[in-house]
Amino acid sequence: MRTKALICAATLAAGAFTSMAQSNVYSLNVVGYVNTVFPKGGKYIAIANPLTNTAVANNLGNLIGTNLPANGQVLKWNYALTKFDIFKRVGTGWLPTAGATASLNPGEGAFVQSPPTSTSDITNTFVGDVLQGSLTNSLLVNFSLVGNMVPDSGTVSSLGLVIPGTGSPQNQILKWNVASQSYSIFKKVSSTWIPSEPSIGVGEGFFTSLNAPLNWVRNYTVLP
Repeated sequence: MRTKALICAATLAAGAFTSMAQSNVYSLNVVGYVNTVFPKGGKYIAIANPLTNTAVANNLGNLIGTNLPANGQVLKWNYALTKFDIFKRVGTGWLPTAGATASLNPGEGAFVQSPPTSTSDITNTFVGDVLQGSLTNSLLVNFSLVGNMVPDSGTVSSLGLVIPGTGSPQNQILKWNVASQSYSIFKKVSSTWIPSEPSIGVGEGFFTSLNAPLNWVRNYTVLP
């Protein structure tokens, strides 16, 4: 039921979706950059900011606004209202104007839709520092749109996201499939993931659906 409500909310907010971050990591130094590709033709992709930019604020205006053309849009999950807040690019600005200052901190996820008439993929470059040390991303009960706080990839357990397999309803991860523009749903049943343990790509956003709050803790250090 909660999954159905989420998918309905996504559809009402912006039509049909899909996720699977298409990212290339060019540096895993303390300071680096990550390219994330927004697919052309009005398709959706679920993204996350894998770096923190200390030179500017981590918001949509600074991190995405210079690359996303007019009529593209960003959808951020409003946890309190159980819906998406939609920020559309209009010329060089945003509608509503709050889109420019809407946060996209490491650990936050969002959906990006390219302009429906776009004929080429759009490359967005995240530039900033790799967070290190003890990092905590606090995941809330029910649905949260999140991402990895650092630029690495792997199965959720290898990334330190240990999701319990007890309780009802079952804990889930919903990954956006760019090719099919739909959610792929992974359920934790006892100690097993059904159909398999999900993997998270660099700069990929995804939904967690939890029956209790959970801290996603990383102890992360960039090796020399």
